[in-house]
Amino acid sequence: MAKQETTMEKTNKYPKMIDKRLEQMRFSFADEHKVEAIAITFMPNIRYLTNFSGSSAILFILENEIHFVTDDRYEEQIKDELYDLPNMTIHITRHPWEYMVENELFSKVESMGFEADWMPYAEAVEIRNKIRPIKFKPATNLVTRFTQPKDPEELNYFKQSIKITEDTYAKMLEIIKPGMSEKEIAMELSYQARQLGSEGEPSEIIVISGPRCGIVNGSPSERKVKKNDIIIMDFGSRVNGFGSDISRTIKLGSVSKDQKAMYQILREAQKLAIKSVRPGMNGRHLDSIARNVIKKSGYGEYFKHDLGHGVGLRSVEEPLITPRSDSYMIPEDCIIGIEPGIYLPDKFGMRVEEVVLVTKSGGVIISNSPDQIEAIL
Repeated sequence: MAKQETTMEKTNKYPKMIDKRLEQMRFSFADEHKVEAIAITFMPNIRYLTNFSGSSAILFILENEIHFVTDDRYEEQIKDELYDLPNMTIHITRHPWEYMVENELFSKVESMGFEADWMPYAEAVEIRNKIRPIKFKPATNLVTRFTQPKDPEELNYFKQSIKITEDTYAKMLEIIKPGMSEKEIAMELSYQARQLGSEGEPSEIIVISGPRCGIVNGSPSERKVKKNDIIIMDFGSRVNGFGSDISRTIKLGSVSKDQKAMYQILREAQKLAIKSVRPGMNGRHLDSIARNVIKKSGYGEYFKHDLGHGVGLRSVEEPLITPRSDSYMIPEDCIIGIEPGIYLPDKFGMRVEEVVLVTKSGGVIISNSPDQIEAIL
């Protein structure tokens, strides 16, 4: 196989956070995982480090060098996208592992770590056989923990996506009418967001109404919304890959006293969690702060999902704010969604979601959930 290497003059400056991520990863793989190099194959992690938005690449990180490998479909794209990372060489090939061996890129490497969280076992075995005698060692949480804190430039993209999402929601309050199906509302959400500049949906849009609001994460159906229905919408937009994620609950008609009270319980739980969050806090502990408010109100058994999660290039990222695990710590400068919900089977349900930047002094709200359930009359 002929060597295919592209060297280009890169001019793309990159956020300062990238240097910190690389430094942390290098310390981790040398000290914790006992390897001389790591192979990053999970595309969101590659984008966090290089800005590459394509669908096929491998990023090899060594102590003093970086190798970015992709194929000829992206040869022009990387000229515009790829960050100007120090000591990075770009390689163009459709057979990356064979190319790596043939060109002796890692002749001094004895052990290489890989993202065991994301690479299937069968694929890892196949690669291990190709690159012998280099040891191919599984490593969990190899990259993701260092991409949770966001750079100010990344935060700016996220704020732009939130602005589009909230403007979309404002338009939907004028558009939604009795007789529209849940699927029609979902399609309208997508259309309006793209009209306002969204690159697309970060995740599948959720629209559920009436008694279907008792479903925690139902897909939009052909059900037509009716007067006096409650509607839950979970949606977002994307700017330069960074996707917002919000949930809004509205009423097609007058809001009852009990419904107002339930919504206030959710907002109380949400606000207390946002006020309480601090860097280094365990996700389970933060979940319990909000969950206890809902339990004391008598709705504890109807809060059936995690309190929240990280948000970034993926709509659901680490850290998870969940009662099921103690392993997630919330770092400074990460972005999280706080989304308590109550779901009464065959009756109705509600969810509110606020997006928050975690700082030393607490949570800084980026999105703007209404304090009262909004009614379309």
